Amino acid sequence: MREIVVVDASIALKWVIDESDSAKAHALLIEWSDKGIILLAPALFTYEITNILYQNVRKNEITLERAKRALEDVMFLGIEIDIPQDFGLGRRAIELAHKFGFKATYDSHYLALAEREGCELWTADTKMWNALKEQVNWMRWLEDYQITQN
Repeated sequence: MREIVVVDASIALKWVIDESDSAKAHALLIEWSDKGIILLAPALFTYEITNILYQNVRKNEITLERAKRALEDVMFLGIEIDIPQDFGLGRRAIELAHKFGFKATYDSHYLALAEREGCELWTADTKMWNALKEQVNWMRWLEDYQITQN
């Protein structure tokens, strides 16, 4: 049986764009890689990554060329993209969005995927973490990760 974690865009971006907690995100990625853990994300992941990178360009935080390289870098990390063959994941995402009072179903797709796979969802999204940390026991927050020395 393969070990899986679902990663959201907020974590993956830290692997390709230098942010305050990128070192922690890199350490986590290395740990997962060393353990052979499969990284999984819902199909909307690529659109979210692309949009966030573009928003960084619009705010003059990165150049257009840097955004394009970062997009390529994220796609070459080996994250498996889950492309559902039916509407089950979408239906569950709607249910979770309703349950938690989300305005959209984007975050709930990650939750539904982790729930379906019976694995952890890792995020660096403070807003989502604060809203759900007491309610979703399979969600993990990057800030809580302790870098271990080998």
